[in-house]
This record gives sequence, C-alpha cells and structure tokens, in this order.
Amino acid sequence: MPKPTKELKSTPFTEVIELERIVTPDEEKRVDHIFVRRKKICTRHPEAFATEEIARFDVAWPEEPKKELKDSTKVKKEVEISLN
Repeated sequence: MPKPTKELKSTPFTEVIELERIVTPDEEKRVDHIFVRRKKICTRHPEAFATEEIARFDVAWPEEPKKELKDSTKVKKEVEISLN
C-alpha cells in the first residue's frame, strides 16, 4: 500500500512559492523520485521573513492490472471401474 504524499500549500499564515521541481522516473523500483525547492514566506510576521526549503520524496507508480489466467489445462476424463 503506497503512502499518500501531501504537497505543502499556501495558507492564510504562509505563502508557498515553488522555485524548482525535478521528477526522475526509476523503472527498476517503479517510482518517480521528486526533488522540490520552495520558498515559504510568513505573511503574519511584521517583517514577513522568508525561508527556503528542499523536499525529496518518492511517488509510486499505479499498479498494472493483472491478467487472469484461464484454466485451459483441465482435461475431464471418465474412467469406468468394474468391481468383480
């Protein structure tokens, strides 16, 4: 079961500005490696100071639908047993 990933969003107290996003697919692990650089600005502070942060996380690819196998190998045989 994959973990849900919540992206950081702006609120009435902070403004979030995405500066850079790099998505690197990894076919072996079936995930996307995501690198995000963003700036958070505190709007409620009198000086409105800003901080820069870096986040790295993985997003799993959706599961591929599995094909159902048909039972084509079943063979029905009738066998007679005589009790003498």
